[in-house]
Amino acid sequence: MSNRTVLIIEDNEDIQEIYKIHFESQGFTVISTLNGLDGIIKTLEISPDIILLDIMMPQMDGFEVLETIKNHSSINTPIIVCSNLSQESDKHKTFELGAHLFLVKSDYTGAQVVQKVISFLEKNKSS
Repeated sequence: MSNRTVLIIEDNEDIQEIYKIHFESQGFTVISTLNGLDGIIKTLEISPDIILLDIMMPQMDGFEVLETIKNHSSINTPIIVCSNLSQESDKHKTFELGAHLFLVKSDYTGAQVVQKVISFLEKNKSS
């Protein structure tokens, strides 16, 4: 699973660091941003293999990021939402806006989140 780039869009620097350590231990290149607006800019700059996206963030929240990416025809990066929003309506909204997977942040350790991402990429590598 080496040579993959993950973009982490997460406003909590401690959580970013936990994910970064676990992704790097699996051979990923990790790029992080603290808000959705910077996440969109980085997505356009680097075309990551996958995006790990929080929902509640300053400047541009995860819903706005999803909507922007959905409406931008040149971005085809899969997005995994990892948020503490756990209402079914929030999950449904993320899928309507193009998320590929929704994880409730508090249900998983950093290592488990990375394993979910790897599993997703493995299942979808031929698509």
